Amino acid sequence: MTDTARSEASPATVPALSADGDRAVATAQVGRFVRAFGWAAFWQVVGKLIGVVGLSYAYRCLGPDNVGVSGTVLATVMFAQLVLDFGLEIVAVRNVAAGVVSLAEITPALFTLRVLLAAGALVVCTVALLALPMSATLRWVWWFGALHLAFLTVNFSWYFQATERMQWFSLVQNATTVATSVVFLVAFRPGQLIGSDLVVTLALNAMMTVAGWGWVHRRLGRGLFRPASLPLAARLFREARPTWVFNVLYCALINMNLPLCTLFLGDREAGYFRSAAMLVAALQVFLSYFALMLNPRIVRWRAAAPGVLQRRLLALTGALVLAGLAALAVLWLLREPVILLLWGPAFLPATAVLPPLLAAKFLAVASGLLVWGLFANYREWLAVGCVAPSLALALGMNLWLIPRHGIVAAAWLNYGAELVLLLLTLAALNHVESRRARAA
Repeated sequence: MTDTARSEASPATVPALSADGDRAVATAQVGRFVRAFGWAAFWQVVGKLIGVVGLSYAYRCLGPDNVGVSGTVLATVMFAQLVLDFGLEIVAVRNVAAGVVSLAEITPALFTLRVLLAAGALVVCTVALLALPMSATLRWVWWFGALHLAFLTVNFSWYFQATERMQWFSLVQNATTVATSVVFLVAFRPGQLIGSDLVVTLALNAMMTVAGWGWVHRRLGRGLFRPASLPLAARLFREARPTWVFNVLYCALINMNLPLCTLFLGDREAGYFRSAAMLVAALQVFLSYFALMLNPRIVRWRAAAPGVLQRRLLALTGALVLAGLAALAVLWLLREPVILLLWGPAFLPATAVLPPLLAAKFLAVASGLLVWGLFANYREWLAVGCVAPSLALALGMNLWLIPRHGIVAAAWLNYGAELVLLLLTLAALNHVESRRARAA
């Protein structure tokens, strides 16, 4: 075993922090986090700016109808990927951060299970597509989506999160984004075939996945596909069941709008909605890196004195809500120039949905941090109890209002759903932490 493998095989020791804490250690930890987040933020800004340019050109070449089809396929793929995740990423990061399981043990277990899941999903999707009545072109588009799902299932982002190396994952992911944009700019022309964007995204993400796991393999110094490690994966799966339920419900909550727009309004309106959602997704990834880097630290805050976790998460929640309102106001003033600059007059109907979709992402990150606070307290089913009523309410409102008010209703309902979830998770975390403080 290599030196790196030995160092990563040893479980991390998580000391219980005193109420006052060690000021020097705390300052060093904050400094490391700020530097890591600064690098991640830098690469995210660079990558997403280039990504927006490439995707904007690709959307012009594809047109609203084809963009709507690709968007529906990708939304379905992302939902299926979360279903196949089984909540294992969150459990893996929590176990490594708490020092319960070492990376050398957990990495082969997750890799082996996910390879088997990816292969099974690809076979099932292929058989289903051959059986369903659809045009040959549309069948190929959906099959490329299924292949994309297989590679997404075998992702490795949790490894970088657990080892607090998200700045390096940010660099890798943004290199892929830049490469994708370059292909769009060089190879795409007006009248581009439907699904072309999926093929490019699939090919480059597949190469990134293979290269990433190759790097992890060299770092651990041992084989990754080991069926003997599946019992550990099964144990993690049992622990992850409530987390999996939460992920599936939350994914349905945030992704229902686009398929319902396609169902009730058609591919063109869905294309307008997806174009705005794509631009917002660039910021969402940037914000998500902030949350992903904080998640292991939330577990450590839970090990600190009672009240530390609650105070820090409340402060972060307030800051994110205020930032979301500011973003909503600014983008409301700039929405038309932004759409005209990126996609031209053909996509002007997307202007009305861009501001609320953007503001919703700030609420999503805030509620995500609160949910991780519940996870750190091993209250996963309480998190499920927060998202389930939010989903039921949002589904009913979407089914009622989208056919009547179109994509504008879908965008504001997305914001409303995130707000309801935020309020419920905030109340739940305050309840849990207050009980913990009284018991201390």
